[in-house]
Amino acid sequence: MLLASPRTPIIEVERRIRIAAPLPTVFALAADLRHDARWRREIHRTLLDGPAPGPGVVATEDAFLSPTCPHALTRLGYVAYEPERYVRCTALAGEAAWQDVERRFQPAGPAHTDLTYTLRFELAVVQRGLRLAPPQWLLRGYTRWMMGRYLRRLQRLLERGAAA
Repeated sequence: MLLASPRTPIIEVERRIRIAAPLPTVFALAADLRHDARWRREIHRTLLDGPAPGPGVVATEDAFLSPTCPHALTRLGYVAYEPERYVRCTALAGEAAWQDVERRFQPAGPAHTDLTYTLRFELAVVQRGLRLAPPQWLLRGYTRWMMGRYLRRLQRLLERGAAA
């Protein structure tokens, strides 16, 4: 698997949340990119080239970036996958823009899980959708706010038992 490299400045944002659900349940939903559409509004769907996520598996994500780019397809390779601990996916070579997704899982008692979500993306992702590049401080703030919304939505989904 050949991975992409960033070509424009990188934005990095990290958010954490504690979820009142056991680690296996949280990992099953949040480590499999096919489920992202359930808790990330801009994702239409994600397909895997294998039966389940794991090292070397490629996910093709169909996301809404803006009205001018309503179906942005991005191929992300699972470069690390440690069951119930860690997952990392990075854009493949040839993609329009580089991005990297990292999710770390830690038990917080028998019925709670701490999830740390780190997103790295190059400015070209935003330029692809908006046709312009807002200031980096603005992108970091907006991304941090959106990630908080994603994680609260995931938290509600898991805590209400709707993850199954």
